[in-house]
Amino acid sequence: MSIESARQFLVKLTEDQDFCSSLTRRLAQKRRELVAEAGYDFTEEELEEAKSTLSPGALGHVAGWFCDVDNETTRVRGRRCGGGLWH
Repeated sequence: MSIESARQFLVKLTEDQDFCSSLTRRLAQKRRELVAEAGYDFTEEELEEAKSTLSPGALGHVAGWFCDVDNETTRVRGRRCGGGLWH
């Protein structure tokens, strides 16, 4: 492990759209799997609706985990968190 490896990863992430999109889809799938394993069942749209009922900042640092991401069939609102994939 090295800082250079981390830098190379960030360069690839920012310069290679296919790599970034693939990673985003895989992260979204893993998130859905983890949520289902925890016993919850909802769509990205239902999550977005539930988030809209919270006051701004209510999720604090947890919010990054719930950012909109591309899924395999559609781009959910076409946004990303200000921090991008990594917070």
